[in-house]
Amino acid sequence: MIENREARLPTLLLALTLGLATAAFIIAKTGRDALFFQGSGGLLQLPLVYINIGVASLPLALIFVKAMKTWGARPARVGVLLLAAVIMSAMAPFLEPGDNTLLLAVFIFIPAIFGLLFASLWLLAADIFENTEKREAARAFSRIGAGTLAGGMMGGLISKGLAPYLDPKWLIFLGAVVILGVVSLVIHTHSRFPTNIVAKKNGDKKAGFLTPLTNKYALTLLFISMTGALAGLLIDFQFYTAATSANMGSKGNTSFFANFYILLNFMSLLLQLFATPKIQDKVGLRGGLMVLPLALIGAAGFVTAAATALSRSVLRVTEGGLRSSVHRSIWEQAFIPLDSTERSGVKLAVDGIGARIAEIVGAVVILLWLKQAASKGALPMPLDTSWMVWFTLATVAIWLVITQKLRIQVKKEVGEAKVIPVWDVECERFPDQCPCTTELGKGIA
Repeated sequence: MIENREARLPTLLLALTLGLATAAFIIAKTGRDALFFQGSGGLLQLPLVYINIGVASLPLALIFVKAMKTWGARPARVGVLLLAAVIMSAMAPFLEPGDNTLLLAVFIFIPAIFGLLFASLWLLAADIFENTEKREAARAFSRIGAGTLAGGMMGGLISKGLAPYLDPKWLIFLGAVVILGVVSLVIHTHSRFPTNIVAKKNGDKKAGFLTPLTNKYALTLLFISMTGALAGLLIDFQFYTAATSANMGSKGNTSFFANFYILLNFMSLLLQLFATPKIQDKVGLRGGLMVLPLALIGAAGFVTAAATALSRSVLRVTEGGLRSSVHRSIWEQAFIPLDSTERSGVKLAVDGIGARIAEIVGAVVILLWLKQAASKGALPMPLDTSWMVWFTLATVAIWLVITQKLRIQVKKEVGEAKVIPVWDVECERFPDQCPCTTELGKGIA
């Protein structure tokens, strides 16, 4: 009971902090999407946006890591929050729908900066619970994760309520204001809970970007990440195509995307609270990682039978809901068996480089297809994306095959390696960052 009481205050503060940050993200993203997808102009630029986000993700992450090493994690955390608030509030009043450079820059900036923001906030949680007993820490992380999804649902409700009264650009401004509230909570948390992180010497061992290529288990994780990222991008584009074809106008777009984010976060919250622990208990890590691709095969099959805006929305909600809760919760634990000196390098190479490369390749294919579709003049609407559904099914099938072959290589104390099934491994520590908000932050949808 003493430990429960001691963990209650930081859990509450972190749940509130990340909940507000997620609300800010959803509010700003709703306004961003409503502005960007008026007419087919935004859809034509979307593949280029995917490419630019992929290209920008790695240098942004490296710059942030450098800032943490130079000034410390806590000052860098406050700095990235203030940077997001200042740039969003400065740009918002000048945003206009249509094909313009400023809107394109904001469309790319929001997911890129929030990816860093969420990662930094969850590193704060890992810092505070560094010396907490494993089960207590896991419980706290689960509650904080639920708080983030509740904040996302609240952001969607706020956006929907304000849609009839505000131009979408002011939702981006409101998101910046909410971030300032997050800054005050972070500063309070920093002052209330001193850091538990102690610098460790790892000798001369240093992990590089090509670490996954030297380890079969890490290489398998790389392929899982790449196929999953490619499938997610294809689903994402089909969803935006359906939304653009509806021609709902500025207010209609705001309401549509607000409703979508409410549903997505509500589904993720229910799964996070009630399904994720039971799924992993029964089928283990490997079985848990197969839940999302299996569900996508069913949802994509529904789209092949009825290629409507509703079916594509169902596919997107299925992908986003499961990826943000069940899949990401278990995916983060798949990195735990790796050697601690290699884990960060593998994580960066798998999720930071491999996934982005797969998305860039997919975006290039879509871009070439769009140019061919618009070769005779204006882009025909609605677009026929039936080939994309079959491509998605093929990608997910490959994803399943790779996941089925997943095995963990566990190192013994004497240095001998032993390969065992992934479901037989008990996780020895909680994830370093929240799976749900990491996924929300790193994607554009």
